[in-house]
Order: sequence, then C-alpha cells, then structure tokens
Amino acid sequence: MKNVLIISTSPRKNGNTQTLCEQFEKGAKEQGHNVNLIRIMDKKIGFCRACGACIRNGGTCILKDDMAEIITLFQKADVVVFATPVYFYGVSAQMKTFIDRMYPIWQHLGSKEVYYIVAAGLGTDIIEKSLGDITGFVEHFEHYEIKGRLYAPNTMDAGKVKEQPVMEEAYNMGKNI
Repeated sequence: MKNVLIISTSPRKNGNTQTLCEQFEKGAKEQGHNVNLIRIMDKKIGFCRACGACIRNGGTCILKDDMAEIITLFQKADVVVFATPVYFYGVSAQMKTFIDRMYPIWQHLGSKEVYYIVAAGLGTDIIEKSLGDITGFVEHFEHYEIKGRLYAPNTMDAGKVKEQPVMEEAYNMGKNI
C-alpha cells in the first residue's frame, strides 16, 4: 500500500482536471492505496512572500494557513500526482502557488513516484509547452520517477473529458500505481 497525494489545481469543481483526478483516485483506492485528493481551491493558501523566514527558522512558513497540512501530506507521500488545467501556455495560478509555497522544504522534497494529469482547450503540443514549472519543481526532488503523464487535449468545456477514453486511462493509471 502506498501513500498517494493528488494535488488538483482545477478552479472548477466539475472541471476536466478535477474529474480526471477523481478517476485516478477511484482506481488507486480500489487497489488499497491510501489516497489524499487535495483540491487547492478548497484550501486557504496565501502567496509566498519571499521573506526567507522559513529558511532561517528550519523550514516553517510564517503564514498560518492550510499549506502546513499539505506539506505534511506531501512529505508522507510515496506518490504525487500534479494535476492542472493549462491557461495561456502555463499551469494554473493555483499550481504555481502550491509550488511556490513548497519553498520551506525545497531542499528536502524526498523521493517520489510522479504522475501528471493535464487538461487543455488546445492540443498536446500546448500541454507539453506548459509544464516547465512542474518539471522544474520535480527536478528538485532527491529522487523521482515520472510514472505517467495523462493529457486531455481539446477539452475546453467543463465535463468534456467524460466523453473521452481519457476517463478510463485516468482510472487505470490510478489502479496500476
């Protein structure tokens, strides 16, 4: 049994990214894994202030919000799923905020199996261009293995993924951790 953390940064509760996360979660739970699906929009998370206090005090952010709980879950996770819609050739603001707020532990990110779930209104080429922030973050892990990338191109309207084979792919990806 593995500890799985899904970071969903879809601002829409019924958005394509969130829907795929739920499918991944379903597959992973059915295999007996411990899964935490965090929907960043449901959390109170402030922006990094670049004050450096976390570095001076041993890795604790001075902001008192939900990020401390998420960092704890991240540290315990064997598997991390980064899920984002694409906006203007980049990850969502919610994903970038999550990444920035991981700064207190950036030198101690641990070893993780990594999955990407990315939905976009345009093609796969746009998705691949948008992943620099996530890739840069993952490259700071002490050790990582990209175990899967699930792309849902051409899915602008909420719920569009429900009509596509990518739904089953998300479920199977979670099931086959």
